Parts: sequence; structure tokens; C-alpha cells
Amino acid sequence: MNRAWREGVAGREWIVLLAGVVGFAWAAPLVRLTDAPPLVIASLRLVLAALPLLAVSALRRREELRLLGGRDAALLALAGLALAGYVGLWTASVQDTSIAAATAIIATQPLIVGLGAWVALGERPTRPLLIGIAIAAGGALVLAGADLGDGVSLRGDAFAALGAVCASIYLVTGRRVRARLSNVSYFALANAIGAIALLLALAASGESLLGWGAEAYIVIVLLALLPQLLGHGAFTWALGSLPAAVVAVAALGEPVGATAIGAT
Repeated sequence: MNRAWREGVAGREWIVLLAGVVGFAWAAPLVRLTDAPPLVIASLRLVLAALPLLAVSALRRREELRLLGGRDAALLALAGLALAGYVGLWTASVQDTSIAAATAIIATQPLIVGLGAWVALGERPTRPLLIGIAIAAGGALVLAGADLGDGVSLRGDAFAALGAVCASIYLVTGRRVRARLSNVSYFALANAIGAIALLLALAASGESLLGWGAEAYIVIVLLALLPQLLGHGAFTWALGSLPAAVVAVAALGEPVGATAIGAT
């Protein structure tokens, strides 16, 4: 782990993660621009991200998919469901509470990821990493603290907290599966599984994908491009070489960026 940390800090992983943080930072402000229901936004976001990824994976990684074992397939299904839960719950939280509150609560995920990676992957966090997690999480909460008491919905906070758990499951599971699957294959299948789960939830809710206006669909396309393909894509790629807890710490740049964008 120490070696991965040292190499990652100076390497291309952190450049990619920085690009991912920029993508993530646009998610909450974009969601606030539309009144479409969370399930509509979340399901279309994953559908639009999954389609090009599946095409690339089918063309370039077909053999890899055929060799996927049962255990990895089960973990992949779990990752896809966790991704669906995260995107759906987080979208609902942004519509129910402030951007600062939603992103600050999501910023607790490094603590969950650190524990989960230790138990499930044997990636015991070092003392410097634990200190970094505490400082980064505390800093994100302080930066967002000015808005936490204004117009905060307890339901929105609960959605964000559950979203943090789902995001943590996605990162820990992804760290294991990425050891045997390429980034494009893993990310394509996780998005596809998540999209199917959200579409089923949408059908059960009785909501329609149609009729929400051009602005809503433009926003959803941007959500697919920026936080999903760029943001999640960058972080998923980094899971191939960096510990899950380290990747989760990088995500703490999102509350700062999202709050800054939302204030403009």
C-alpha cells in the first residue's frame, strides 16, 4: 500500500483523479438546474454513459468478458447495484437539501471505504492515510459548514448518507474486480447493471422518461459526460493501481468544487 501511495502521488494516477474531481464537482450544480425526478435523471445518466462504454468493450474486450468467472460476475453485479444506489440517492439528496450539505455528507465515504477495504481487501490504512482522511473530511465539512444549517432537509441528509454507503461499496468492490477486468469492461458493465436497476425502479414508480423539456435532457447529457464518464471513469481507472481508501480521499475535492460552482 505504501508503495502504491508513493508512486501514485507523483504519478499519472493523481492527474487522472484531479480530472475526475473536476467532473464530479459539476454534478450537484447541474442537478439543481432541472426539476425532473431523481429516478429519471439518474437512470438516463447511467444509460447514456453505459451505451458507448458497452460498444467499446464489445469491440475491444470481448474475450475478457467471456472469461469472467462467477465470483467476479457476482461482485460486478453488486458494484452495479451500488452505483445505481449511489447515483439515485445522491441525486435525490441534492434536490432535497443544499449542495453543500449533500456533498459534505457524501464526503464521509473515505471513512467507510477505509474500514471496508481493510476488512474485505486486507488494505490496512497506514497512520498517515488515516490522518489524511480525518483532515480532508474535516476540511470538507468545515468548508461546507456555513450552508449546513440553511434549508437542510433531514430526508435529503438521509439520502446523502445512504448514498455515501453505496459509493463506498462501489469503490471497495471495484478495487477487487478491477484487479481482473480492464477499466472499460468493468465500468461499462457496472453502468449497464446500474442503469437496468434504475430503469426497473423508475417503471415501478410510474414516472416517465419523456416530457421533461429540452433543458432537462441537456442537463442529463452533461451529467453523463462530466460526473459519470469523466468523474467516475477516472476514479474507476485509478482503482486498478491505488488503494480504495486513497481514491476515496481524492473524492473529497468534490464538496469544495461543487460549493464553489453552486455559489457562482
